[in-house]
Amino acid sequence: MCAADNCPHVDLTMRPHHLMCLFCLRGGGDPPDREAAGLDAKLEAIQKDRNLLIRLKTAFDCIGGPTTFPEQYDPATRRKDLQVLRALNLVPDSIRNARELLMRWLPKDVPNLEGICRLERQSGPAWQECPVARTDAYQKGLEEGIIVLREAEEKARAKEESCAEIASTGRLQVRPHHLLCILCAYGGGMREPLVEDNLWEVLVRSRENPDVEIELIEGACMVCPPCTGYDPERGICDAGCGLRDRLKDLNTFYMLGLQHGDVLPARQLWALLFDKIESLADICDNPDGVVPEWATCGGTHSGKYERLRAEGVDKLLNPDE
Repeated sequence: MCAADNCPHVDLTMRPHHLMCLFCLRGGGDPPDREAAGLDAKLEAIQKDRNLLIRLKTAFDCIGGPTTFPEQYDPATRRKDLQVLRALNLVPDSIRNARELLMRWLPKDVPNLEGICRLERQSGPAWQECPVARTDAYQKGLEEGIIVLREAEEKARAKEESCAEIASTGRLQVRPHHLLCILCAYGGGMREPLVEDNLWEVLVRSRENPDVEIELIEGACMVCPPCTGYDPERGICDAGCGLRDRLKDLNTFYMLGLQHGDVLPARQLWALLFDKIESLADICDNPDGVVPEWATCGGTHSGKYERLRAEGVDKLLNPDE
């Protein structure tokens, strides 16, 4: 999370409960703040660009200030804002991209309106229930979805073009933690190309020519173009693991004693990896993580990398010998 006033780029500022209103709007509802909050325009903008950065603004700051008595909004919607933030494990002025908020987190953490917009009872004049709360608009909106992902045809085209480049180039460009992903996938049974990435192709090229140069780069690489979570306009990963993978890249660089732009022959690089990194947990584990950005990678404790490391680089590059 970057501080709102210092973040280099924020596309939209929204109240947290208005994220739910977007789903109601998508499901055919007419949220009370639709016009005042410009919800139609925000929905349209998000559907055009899933990676818009959204700042979640409330009457409060991250410590419950700035004053003793809040002056903004009514108590019912102040309550909604904080309930949504609590459900998402966020605080006021958090900044997240639209994809994560509206495709993963909100549908998972706020699957219905109970207790937030749909009240058990009207306890007093200040606690009016939203007029859309007892319709099925929110559920319909969740079913319809808001975030527009890459089309299958576009990904297939990216796969074909990027694989051709991998096969013909004299220098592969790979982010360092993807070397670990290759080994984890291969150790788990990968023996042919995958639809969503180019892990297999990099391994095959290393086997065909162990002297092929691999340039280690900090960020999206030749593995990424076919992935659903790859944003070709920005050249970044937006699948929710982007920040975590940044740290994995840097941790891998650190363990190898290398940095962005360093170039090694494939055989030497794989050997260095096996020599310097004993376990995936050294790079991919985060046992204390409590927010999605820092979740432990699924293959971390599978033992796949460790088994391949024990077999050695010759077996990796010459599996049939």
